[in-house]
Amino acid sequence: MADITRRTLLHRALLAAALGGGALLGVTRPVRHKRASPPPPPPVALTATLARQRQLLASYDRALALQRAHPGLAGLRADVAAHGTALREVLQRYPGWRLAVTASVPRTTASPGSTPPPGSTGSPPGSTPADPIAALATMSTAAAHATSAACLAWPATEANAAEVVALLGSIAACLASHAEVLGVTFR
Repeated sequence: MADITRRTLLHRALLAAALGGGALLGVTRPVRHKRASPPPPPPVALTATLARQRQLLASYDRALALQRAHPGLAGLRADVAAHGTALREVLQRYPGWRLAVTASVPRTTASPGSTPPPGSTGSPPGSTPADPIAALATMSTAAAHATSAACLAWPATEANAAEVVALLGSIAACLASHAEVLGVTFR
């Protein structure tokens, strides 16, 4: 049998005491795990603007299905589709948006001739479906006013304020010009 020196015995005793003390602390102290809190939702002004854009896009699709003789409608619809793409790109900077998109929002846009999302008519209340161009002009005017108000109310201290304000202002100006074009050109 091998002889054990005092030094070896002392090292093993210290090691056993340290392991025992660590085990005792591990058993007596509660472990507190950090709980992940969900990120804040995206700004309501941006999600509302995107919802208006989707509704307007569906209205353009219905108008194109009814009146293909108006070649300018396709260009105006392309502008509205580009607004949606730009809004979705800006919304990607908000972590709450990514969770909302994966949980509930379909990422497809309406194609010409498709039906609008359930619960939306695509036209403002009180408008007559007999004149889809007038309905588009009214919707574009309402969307331009709402987007302009959102642009003016956007907080300057927000992290993405410079980009969001420029985008909302650009969309509002474009929608106002659409309303003017639809009110004058296609009547």
